[in-house]
Amino acid sequence: MEGFRKADLRAEVVAVHLPPNIDELDPDAAIRPLRVFLPRRAAGRYVIPLEITPHEGAAIKVNTTVECVAVVEGWAARFPIKRGSLIEPENFQRKQIRVTRREQEYFTADSVPEGYQMNTSLSQGQLLQFHHLEEVPVVQRGEQVMIHFRRTNLTLISPGKARREGNIGDLIPVVAKATGKRLYGRLVSPGIVVVE
Repeated sequence: MEGFRKADLRAEVVAVHLPPNIDELDPDAAIRPLRVFLPRRAAGRYVIPLEITPHEGAAIKVNTTVECVAVVEGWAARFPIKRGSLIEPENFQRKQIRVTRREQEYFTADSVPEGYQMNTSLSQGQLLQFHHLEEVPVVQRGEQVMIHFRRTNLTLISPGKARREGNIGDLIPVVAKATGKRLYGRLVSPGIVVVE
């Protein structure tokens, strides 16, 4: 889906937490990272092992936690939005937010996506993310469909009813009106199910 991207803006370090066993850090202490893994493009928390050598005394090894944040501009809900609601542009506004979690996909395009509905509730001010959306089904449960029965050189067409909602390409259960028999067919276009 276009318009989504991970929070890969340049992150900045906002806090460094020393372990509780280090009461006070000697200003003359030499600090040397033993291994540095701090992605410049990812927000989150990272543990970095350090070797601290006080002005007088032996070196000690400690793990520090580094917190990074990134600023993302995306679409935030103007008010709480319920599960199953269609995505409407007037329900969202542009907003900048500081994010601290990695691997989140926020919708950052110039306009909100169309043809989708919420698969979860969204609270006021919450940014729209990829996992919040699902496609609006092209066929609803109970909707009238045309069932195409295909055999080698023969196609029979009969009216029927969808027993489950579905999108193009989905295998859905249908009931043939003439026989009342439950069948499974592939939804090939809105209102047309093929049973082979």
